[in-house]
Amino acid sequence: MGKIITPNINKNKVTPEEMKLPTWRKLHFKVSHIIGIIVLLLATVFFGRVAIWEHAYLNRMEGSERATSSLNTNTEGTEEEVDKTIPTETEISEYTVAADRPRYLNIPSIKLDRARITEVGIKPNGELGTPYNIYDIGWYNESGLPGSNKVSVMDAHGGAPGIGAFGSLTNIKRNDEIKIEMGDGREFTYLVVDTATKALGEEANNYMVTAFESPEADKGSLTLITCTGLYWSTSQTYSHRFFVRAVLK
Repeated sequence: MGKIITPNINKNKVTPEEMKLPTWRKLHFKVSHIIGIIVLLLATVFFGRVAIWEHAYLNRMEGSERATSSLNTNTEGTEEEVDKTIPTETEISEYTVAADRPRYLNIPSIKLDRARITEVGIKPNGELGTPYNIYDIGWYNESGLPGSNKVSVMDAHGGAPGIGAFGSLTNIKRNDEIKIEMGDGREFTYLVVDTATKALGEEANNYMVTAFESPEADKGSLTLITCTGLYWSTSQTYSHRFFVRAVLK
């Protein structure tokens, strides 16, 4: 799954567009300070060389285990490691979650059966997280719980046909059923109302407002998100995002 930016609800957060450059103060020199200036210049050269070396070193280390551990964050544009191992039948059957959390997702029309659902949140760069295993589903844990009258939002890897949990999601049709099994065995069924394909960037980001709205007012709904379109090797993502909206049956 590539990048999806969720609406910014933190009004105090400063975006890069809002960020301003620092104000540099003008320095005033006097002849009597010539010796101090010489010392300052020598120090500047020394520390400048240190800064250049450090900058080059950090560039070489970017993305390495040390850099990741120090920052403890994923910045936009970095490639994330994912697990492409197909879960075994035993791993699927033994998968458990809390009683009130979603456990499996089923879409009979595209032959998606018992895909494990894991919790995901928002990454530091504002992107919606994705599951580590490409055959799992990510439920955004700040969205509504399945079965409630709120909007549940889930995403998963797709893009290549048949690869990943949502590799065939673009084949889904209106009125198809989506079933979610909870940790305590309860099952909720949703009916597909509409789908949308949006170009990555402003178009897809703007649609996220719609993705977090129910197609029918005051009725519980489910939104599924995945990648589709052409694969861009330079940015290592797909050109479009595919959305499915369904209402609680």
